[in-house]
Amino acid sequence: ADAMCAQRQNAEHLTGHRFPIGITPTSSLEEALDGADIVLLAAPSDATISLAEAAARNTRAGTPVVICAKGLGDRGALLSECVRLVWQGPVLVLSGPSFADEVAQRLPTIVSLAGPMPLAAKLAERFSDGSFVLCPTEDVIGVQVAAVFKNVTATLCGVCDGVGLGANARAALMSEAMREAAEVIRKLGGQVETLLGPAGLGDFALTCTDAKSRNYSFGRHLGQGATAGAVQATREGAANVASLVRLARRLGVEAPLAAAVSDLLLGRRTPREAVEAAFAWRRHRATAAARAA
Repeated sequence: ADAMCAQRQNAEHLTGHRFPIGITPTSSLEEALDGADIVLLAAPSDATISLAEAAARNTRAGTPVVICAKGLGDRGALLSECVRLVWQGPVLVLSGPSFADEVAQRLPTIVSLAGPMPLAAKLAERFSDGSFVLCPTEDVIGVQVAAVFKNVTATLCGVCDGVGLGANARAALMSEAMREAAEVIRKLGGQVETLLGPAGLGDFALTCTDAKSRNYSFGRHLGQGATAGAVQATREGAANVASLVRLARRLGVEAPLAAAVSDLLLGRRTPREAVEAAFAWRRHRATAAARAA
């Protein structure tokens, strides 16, 4: 925080992009939240709930909070459900295709802001400009489920490319993952149509195909023979896949792609076997349909 204050930039991660006037880095939660009329929780998913608890003690009741992490809470619960237990105010979720360096360069970006209306719409308008656009939606469930699935899928897409199984296979993995996500969203009472928007198709396309994606790059390293512990980076897909598998099982949803990533990280499958396992369910269904016909 001291270095960022002195340099007026995050030299470690966003070199050359100076902070706008009015932004002051601080290591004091109390100072950061003093007088805040909105709070954004921009931490990894496994730190979001504890951060929300600490922030709630320093924020007046009724203040909106925006979850910027893409993950799940304990036992597969949505982060919004967990944060609502400790936060006395509206809970919203920000998600969508947005590499930080491109946002900092003010390149065109569209993301989703999910939460209660009309608050989500008002906040979307407040934070949007000519290059950064927030699309308001009430589908907090769909936006969060899509975000978790796309990180897990990006990991397996990276594995697929690392092994050298081709673009056809990568595209198939993406479509299979969206099918799994749709089933989970439907069972939780969300809107499947959300998968057609920024938080769904947009984020899948970005995260599952680009080397700047930490989850994709992590998977690619695994496909090329690296061990999970040797790759140092924030990997929300790996951090949340076990919870995602538990959630799918609780809902009675078949999620072979998520299960394949889980098995890979637990050492139960090789990279190639994990990709092939993700296709096994579809082959089985196609064979069953042919026999039924």
